[in-house]
Amino acid sequence: MTDDQVSSRGRVAAERAADALVPGMLQRYREQLQYVAVGAWNTLFGYCVWALLQYLLHDHVNYLVVVVLSYPIAIANAYVCYRYIVFRSHGRILEEIPRFSMVYLVTMVANLVALPFLLRVLPFNVYVVQALFTMLVVVVSYLGHRFFSFRGGQVKGFDRENGTSAGVSDERKA
Repeated sequence: MTDDQVSSRGRVAAERAADALVPGMLQRYREQLQYVAVGAWNTLFGYCVWALLQYLLHDHVNYLVVVVLSYPIAIANAYVCYRYIVFRSHGRILEEIPRFSMVYLVTMVANLVALPFLLRVLPFNVYVVQALFTMLVVVVSYLGHRFFSFRGGQVKGFDRENGTSAGVSDERKA
């Protein structure tokens, strides 16, 4: 068995395990449900990274710098989860990562613009406002990843039993 076959079988096993968490009658909405679950994890992870950095660095750097510092960590976690659990992409990683990062760059710029404004107009502290903003990011990023980041990387005709993809060259199996 080649390394690619072992990797493919492991990937299939992970996909089956993730699919088992979605009830049979809801399998039609597997991608959306897994996106919400993974999005919740990514949101929690990203918020915790941001909050930890905010707590550690607030005396030394502006809160907007903390936003910028936390994004790459959150993006790396999100890419792995979305690629393998939700969108099951077989696209080239070096093509997907820039598109994936662009989706988050847009949300980060929106965050940098919105956060100061929202802190002035809402009666909440920076932690609550950032938590509210991250909820919006889940929805916006789903659309961006579904139609931009992972476009063309999803395989039609994937044989879960054998762990092989019809019509996908070894080069594209990333």
